[in-house]
Amino acid sequence: MNRKSAGDTIVEVLLAITITSIVLTGAYVAVDKSMKASRSSQERGEAVEVAKAQIERLKYLNLSNSAANIYQNGPFCISSTLSVLQISDVSSDVDDPSGCRSSGRYVASITRDPTTGTHQIRVLWENITGSSTISGYSGFDEIKMYYRVYQ
Repeated sequence: MNRKSAGDTIVEVLLAITITSIVLTGAYVAVDKSMKASRSSQERGEAVEVAKAQIERLKYLNLSNSAANIYQNGPFCISSTLSVLQISDVSSDVDDPSGCRSSGRYVASITRDPTTGTHQIRVLWENITGSSTISGYSGFDEIKMYYRVYQ
């Protein structure tokens, strides 16, 4: 019998398995990274929508002259029923489910700079990668938007 027709050696089989494993691992890492980036982008988009909703509610309250009393006690948020909810401490609003949560995972708060009339709308959420540390909370991400009321 001819040695060349006897089949693959164990070394050739192990080499083929190793190369296949490396290729599959690389593909898995690329797909996983892409899915995390896609999910992170989706979360950020949802957070922007939550912030925009807070801005629209703030605009409505300002146009209806109902906003005069909401700036007295510091940070606040506006519920979907246009109720103004005060937040005792903006740094602890992740732990405070008292109406500033939106969709069960996004926490919105509004603070106003009285000297400029600029409002900072902050939305905080637990991110998909769990790698960021925001305001002492590990695994969270945030966006900040600013809105100024001209009078």
